[in-house]
Amino acid sequence: MKYKLIRSMAHNWSHSFMSEMNYVDGAFVYEDVYRLARERRGEKVIINWIPADGEDSREFPPRVQKCVDAYRAGLAEHLRRHHVDASALKVFRTEVYVAENFRMYVRTFVVDDRDKEHVAFVWS
Repeated sequence: MKYKLIRSMAHNWSHSFMSEMNYVDGAFVYEDVYRLARERRGEKVIINWIPADGEDSREFPPRVQKCVDAYRAGLAEHLRRHHVDASALKVFRTEVYVAENFRMYVRTFVVDDRDKEHVAFVWS
């Protein structure tokens, strides 16, 4: 496995999750996540993919919970298609927050088995 593939894999995953192609139960999932981030006033909304923490998704609206569960079910296939070994990832998460400049940020964050961080902003 090439570690340089991790960043692009994570970016693609988070971008897909927060995109307008992720339409569930009559609305876009990103709208619910953005609303939650605005309510938290600077505190990050964190979706943990690895390790998959079922507890974190309980704080999300039902539409987001449903989507997180569906995405988690497809994570192994996504990693395989990107030639990334799941055992090489200690932490993989998507973070959404409102910064001090009042802009919404979506960031993907990964820590590999060498303790190296891979960070990419999906859009801001």
